[in-house]
Order: sequence, then C-alpha cells, then structure tokens
Amino acid sequence: MKNKNFVFYGFIITFIVLFLASAIIFKVYNIEILPSQFYGALIGVFITAIVTAFLLRGQTEGDEKREKSVKVFEKKQEVYYNFLERLKEIIQDGEIHIGTKNKDGSINNSVDELKDLIFQFGYLQLHTSEETINGVVEKVSNLIQHLNYYNSTKDKQKDMPDFYSSFSNEIFGIIALLKKDLYSDNDYKPISKDKMNEILRECNLFVETTNFNRYELQNYFLDELQNQLIQKGYGIKHKDFKQDVNEYYARARNRHRYYGITFLINVNEKPIRFRIEMDNSYFYGFHKPEFKKEYPELVKTIHQVSGSFKENDWWFGWKYSDRYNLDFLNLNSPEFERLKRPSKREQLLADIAEEIDGYIKKFIEIAKQNNL
Repeated sequence: MKNKNFVFYGFIITFIVLFLASAIIFKVYNIEILPSQFYGALIGVFITAIVTAFLLRGQTEGDEKREKSVKVFEKKQEVYYNFLERLKEIIQDGEIHIGTKNKDGSINNSVDELKDLIFQFGYLQLHTSEETINGVVEKVSNLIQHLNYYNSTKDKQKDMPDFYSSFSNEIFGIIALLKKDLYSDNDYKPISKDKMNEILRECNLFVETTNFNRYELQNYFLDELQNQLIQKGYGIKHKDFKQDVNEYYARARNRHRYYGITFLINVNEKPIRFRIEMDNSYFYGFHKPEFKKEYPELVKTIHQVSGSFKENDWWFGWKYSDRYNLDFLNLNSPEFERLKRPSKREQLLADIAEEIDGYIKKFIEIAKQNNL
C-alpha cells in the first residue's frame, strides 16, 4: 500500500512540474507573474470548493427534511386511518364494553374498549396538535352520548333518523379535523347535516320489529289523512284524535269506535256530508245528517259512482277501501308494512286520499249530470 501511495503522489508531482514547465515554455504564463497567477488559481479553487460544499450541504439537509416530512406524513396517514378503523370497531355494536360475558356467564376482563380508546387518543396525540386532539376527543364524546341516548330510547323507529344524522355529523367532523391537520387544509368542511338528512330520507330506514306502537300508527293515519285531504282543497278543521285512539284500545266492554273525519262537499249548492270513520278497519262514504233519513235520488247517484257503496240507517252509502285495508284492531293487514315504515307511510296516506278524492270527484260529476 505504501508503494502504491508513493507512486500516486509521485505521479501528481510529476504532472504538476510538467504542467508548469510546458506553461512557461509555451508562454502560457510568464515566469515573473507565475506565483501570483498560481496563488489566484488556488484561491479560486478554494472558493469554488467552499461554495460547492455549502450547496451540497444545503441540498443534503433539504433532502433529509423532505424525506423526514414524507415519513412523518405517511406515519400520520397510518395512525389516523388506524384510529378511524379502531373507532369503528369499538362503536360498531353500539356500546363501549368494559369486560364482556363469556358463554358460562363469567366476565372476561381482557376486553376493555374504553382503555383501547384512550390509547388511540394517545397515538393521535403523538402526531397531531393540541387543538386537533381536543376537537377529536370532544366529537368522540358526543358520539358516545348519541349512542347512549339511542340505546336507552324505547321508540327507536322514531329516533333512528335523527340518531344517524347526528352520528354521521360527528364522524365527518372528526375526519375534517384530521384532514386539516394532515393536509394543512384550512378550508375544511365536513359533509353537512342537512345533506346527510337528504341521503338518509332515501335510505328507507326501518327497525325490523313486531312490537310497533299501535297508538302512534293510528294517530299518524288520522292526522296525515286530514293533511292530505286539506291539501286537496277540502274544508276540514284539523282535529286531534289522541283521546279517541286511547279509548279505542282501552279494555272496555263497549269498545270506543265510530269516530272520524267529517267534512262537507257542495253539489249544486247543496251541502252533503262526507265522512271517514273508524271501526275495526276504516271506511268512508256519504253520511246521513239524521238517523234513517231518506234521499233516494242521492242513493241512486252514489250507486252510479260504485256498486260497492252500501246504504244503512246512518249512511246514504259507505264502503271499505278498494286496496288499502287497515285493520287497526287486529293489526294484521298487509298494508301495515307500509304504515310502519316512515319512508313509505306518507305515500300510503297519499294513495288513500287519492282514492277517496277520486270517488268524491266522480260523485260530483254524476250528481251534476243528474241535477241532484
């Protein structure tokens, strides 16, 4: 190795001597000014080396910072994604478990989702700001409150749309906070609650259960049917039927029934009573203002509207619905499947109102033709 070093250094010295000799011989440099020129060249080389070293150092530091920034960004992505995944697993069943029951009834203390959630907050705190972690903790707290309330409510069918709307609002708020921290996006906005309400209305949300509230369903039926008929222009004074419905389902020897919606229709300036009444199932028709009142021309006109209308002492003509039978006493009619579903019940009542409105319009047309 020493011999090789001597050869290398000897080669360098020989090259420098030959370079200087040739420069003098060929008058590239003058011998008088050669030292100053040589010194100037050395200074230029030194300055160039220093500048190059600073540039290389700056580039190296920049590369290191970029590499570190990429690694931090990728780690943040991983931590944030894992946090959301674990949060989903913890709240998926609607509860946060601190110990679970084994098949033999004993408690398995190895399951503690609350501790797991606390550690997840700790992982987030390693990689995010105090503002972000406080915002995430607050929204997770709100999530737990929504879950506890929904689990304790008795009427889940009624509260479900609002629960999912609030639930999604908190989740999207968490994601927006993490997005702001991850991408330095100051213009972050979670999906709005109103937008989610629009989406949820199209999702046909329904809790499958055989234990639905019969009081609520009948009250809804009577309230919404009044609304639908009012929208069609009938002069109905809206009535609250809660007391009637309570008495309808009360245990009594003489069951409360034959209550309903009554309004007047005018034919050739003559008022005629139209009524929708509750028995086991609802029925409707042209009601007599007096017991056993006779009006043969009116009865004949009603039969021209439909042969399914029947006369009795209280009715010029009454009938059950053609297609939308609802037995509110036994609660076994197929149409209850639509009435139980919030997304379908309004359309059901609209269909029933349309059927009733069709018979009334047909009656008015025939009555005018008969000069009733």
